[in-house]
Amino acid sequence: MFRTKTLAILALMLFTLVTPVMATHADDEVESVGTANIQDDLASSDSVVISLTGIPQASDGSNYNAYLESGDGSSALNLGSGTVELPVVHGVIQSTGSLKITFDSTSAGYDGSNLLEIFSRMKITEEPSGTVFYSDALSGTAVSELKAMLDDVIALNAALDDAISSANSASSATETDAINANINAVIDSIDNVVSLSEQINTHASTASEAAPEENGIVDNISGIEAITSNISTWSSSVKDIAEGKIVTQTSPIVAQIFVTNVINQLSAARNGWDADNSGSISATAGEGGGSQAYSVGQSMASFTLTAGDHLPGAAIVVTPTSTPTPSTVEAHILGSLGLPSVGEKIIANMMTLALIAGISLVTGGGIILVRSKRS
Repeated sequence: MFRTKTLAILALMLFTLVTPVMATHADDEVESVGTANIQDDLASSDSVVISLTGIPQASDGSNYNAYLESGDGSSALNLGSGTVELPVVHGVIQSTGSLKITFDSTSAGYDGSNLLEIFSRMKITEEPSGTVFYSDALSGTAVSELKAMLDDVIALNAALDDAISSANSASSATETDAINANINAVIDSIDNVVSLSEQINTHASTASEAAPEENGIVDNISGIEAITSNISTWSSSVKDIAEGKIVTQTSPIVAQIFVTNVINQLSAARNGWDADNSGSISATAGEGGGSQAYSVGQSMASFTLTAGDHLPGAAIVVTPTSTPTPSTVEAHILGSLGLPSVGEKIIANMMTLALIAGISLVTGGGIILVRSKRS
């Protein structure tokens, strides 16, 4: 009985000691350091916004530089360089900070090209050495599907714009024939919208299957599905009203009442609808429309950057180990006391040493107790 209780106590004490260390190392498993999002500036998908956090400064005399590369690595676009901004907490400069690099129409090398047509890799190097510190590569299939999806969203919104224009012309008409001519044009546009909605969903799903590890793609699938469902629902309602209550109507006055309903639903399909009166339109059921579809689609066209060289053909994986250069800010009283900065590995090392010491003490104590009992 004594031995059973003793072993149970020892196990509980060891578990208590090990738990904090396990939690510390669990944090280290999170690899993502940020994203690179393809956006619009003067043209479609012609800009990139790169945001990294929790990274160290480049080594002395160096800086970080971002590049887009083609799938085979044969061509590259220099996106520019940046410096890591280190936060100061209680007067102590932290060991890691944030980096932001933006490539747009004001940048050298910009020519307005659709970047998704050319590039599928992203890397952050330390210059002048050229060592790759952070990277990501999308499959050619994923990039092709994302581009096709965004092209279809643009076409869908153009079709909705045509439908709205025709509906407004019908609203201005006073004769039945003129009303019906414009409403028939609305019907033609709506057929195109429904077809494009289905294609958008297919492209998004295929991109997700081709890049299941990319959070930017996977996390936005539900938003695209909700939006395309909304657009199809509103579009189908418009077609039902147009065919069943307008073109069959002999009274232009009565027909105009239904035309107003058509315009409202087309506007919702194009720009979304604030169903819950929250003041914003989200990519959810009953709210998101064509405008939101393009925004969500662009969020899918992003790179999830992680430490090391993960590009195809890379020989080695490099993990950044640079530390910030001390500055005058560290003269703060906390710095003079030698206290560690937030996130420094000395904390984890101290906990590991404490664990070893604890195990030794518990083991030794257990042996003494067992011997005492036997004697």
